[in-house]
Amino acid sequence: MLSHEERSELDKIERWFELSDPALAAALSRGKPAPNRLALTILAVLFDLGAVAFLVAGLVTTSPALTLGALLSAGGGVALHIIGGHSHG
Repeated sequence: MLSHEERSELDKIERWFELSDPALAAALSRGKPAPNRLALTILAVLFDLGAVAFLVAGLVTTSPALTLGALLSAGGGVALHIIGGHSHG
């Protein structure tokens, strides 16, 4: 059970979210990611999986090209995670 002070602080945080990023606040209240962020999240996860696949293949075959592909895929995944985390739509 939260104290009155803790509940008050949580209410302030909730109001801040509603004012600073209404789309995020709505998505959080629904318990689902906003539709425009869902596509970015899926793409980022696909890049993550591709990076893992390239890395495993590069390690198994000792191929520098596959290892480089893993690094590039990982970089793309990181970029998509950053973009998805900071988009306001």
